[in-house]
Formats: sequence, structure tokens, C-alpha cells
Amino acid sequence: CVLRGCVPKKLLVYASKYSHDFDDSCGFGWKYETDPVHDWGTLMANKNAELQRLTGIYKNILKNANVTLIEGRGK
Repeated sequence: CVLRGCVPKKLLVYASKYSHDFDDSCGFGWKYETDPVHDWGTLMANKNAELQRLTGIYKNILKNANVTLIEGRGK
């Protein structure tokens, strides 16, 4: 769940809220020369980098607990 559902979903939902923050900030005196532009590729690359980081942490935890990790997909 953590690497395939929970964390990826939370990162994407968190990112989606920024567009509203830009809109709301105008009422507090913020002005933007251009409209904010979203780069989907950057978001996905950063999400994937975070998942890789977490994967490394989990693998180290298992290794330190003397767990044999068998990577693959179940059927």
C-alpha cells in the first residue's frame, strides 16, 4: 500500500492543492506576472524519486532484520 497507493496518492493530492493556494493568495496581496504553470513530468519524476527513497529505507530495515527479500510480483 505504502509504495503503490497511500504515499503516491497523498503526494498527488498534495500537489493538486497548490493551484488553489495561488488563487487564494491574490486576496492577501500576492500578484503574479504570469499564471502559474504546472509541469506534470516534474511532479511524476519527484514522486518517483520519493518512492525510490522510501523503497531504499524499507529494504534497509528488512536487511537489518535479517529478512530475505524476494522481489517480484505475486499471482
